[in-house]
Amino acid sequence: MGYTLVWCAGQLMSVSCLVAACSSPSDADPSAGGAPAAAASASEAGMTQGGATPGVAGVGQSGSAANGGAGSRQTGSGGGPSSPMLGGCAMFPASHLFNTAIAGFPVHADSKQFMTAIGSHRVHLDLGTSVNQAAADYYGIPYNVVHSKTGPWASARYASTDTANLSWDPTSEADCAAGDTHTLASPCTASVAPKPEFPIPDAPLVEGGIVRDPSQPYGDHHLLLLDADTCSLWELYHVYPGAKGGWDIFGSAYFDLKTNRLRPAGWTSADAAGFPILPLLLRADEASSGVIEHALRFTIATDHIRRSYTWPARHLTSNGTSSGDEPPMGQAFRIKSSFTIPSSFNAQSRAILQALKTYGMYIADGGSPLYIQGEPSARWESDTFDQVQSVSSDAFEAVDLSSISQRPGFDPDSATVP
Repeated sequence: MGYTLVWCAGQLMSVSCLVAACSSPSDADPSAGGAPAAAASASEAGMTQGGATPGVAGVGQSGSAANGGAGSRQTGSGGGPSSPMLGGCAMFPASHLFNTAIAGFPVHADSKQFMTAIGSHRVHLDLGTSVNQAAADYYGIPYNVVHSKTGPWASARYASTDTANLSWDPTSEADCAAGDTHTLASPCTASVAPKPEFPIPDAPLVEGGIVRDPSQPYGDHHLLLLDADTCSLWELYHVYPGAKGGWDIFGSAYFDLKTNRLRPAGWTSADAAGFPILPLLLRADEASSGVIEHALRFTIATDHIRRSYTWPARHLTSNGTSSGDEPPMGQAFRIKSSFTIPSSFNAQSRAILQALKTYGMYIADGGSPLYIQGEPSARWESDTFDQVQSVSSDAFEAVDLSSISQRPGFDPDSATVP
């Protein structure tokens, strides 16, 4: 087995060290249920961060030209590296790993074992063409563009009727807004934020639709909120209308898109890896332009993910094993350079496959194997599903990014590629 480097509590460790230092039966991701991993230290967990005022939300829009720049890219000074744009905001600086080409990095020494653990599958596009939230075929993760100078904030309660899978307290690893000034509270504990609030519009788009029955079955039901006025991102997990008003949620994370700072080590997000979701989603406008210049997110079976995480992931799951033959949470993969993208494929398919060759994809959560997530949009072409889903796992390989940590200026708490 090759030597896999992972970050734990701010230190670079081998897998064997990390399993001893970071893994425990209580560690779990939001999708799998169970207690989340604890913050690495009190200083990383932090207190209320004064001065952060996310603002006031407006009505959200998703998957349309009204978002302002979907599918575009911000040009760097002098024609240098740039960032994908959405809602008039850069999706992190150009130096972020997710905006960095990884085609030139070496193949991971354990790539064959990792691919064996994933299994023999074809790519599945975890998205759909229906934009009706009430439809049974409303597939994908939508997003909402909100504006901080209009509209109300909505209150939320960290609660769920699904006590079998969500019986732990998520507030120690959650972010929220507190008080009349909507100051960022991180962590969002009751003593700091007795009434958590988020810039949720009156009619938001929620993954799986808005389900009002309190006896609803378990589901991710993500709610993504891009504040176009502050270029920040709120991502909520397990979101349902509250029986007493407001919203019931079971996880929340805040990202300042103007920085590359990662979540505290050991913290989950609305995603098991501690990643942001929106910057890694497939978006129809972007694919239709013929160019996607960022990495993507995908899932594999949770019990095939090693009980560890590798940079830039921040959180692990406990469902897998400590075997080095299984990939850790956050592991990067890409389509092999030897794979030829058929010229007969449409622009969307070619853009998706080229992004997977150039920028790759990262294990973001446990779920169905080789599912790549994207937004629901009527703009997805039917041929795109057939063409992209014809690609099998044989076309992929794991990528070794460990050399980045050896570069001057590398910071394990940042996604910056020096």
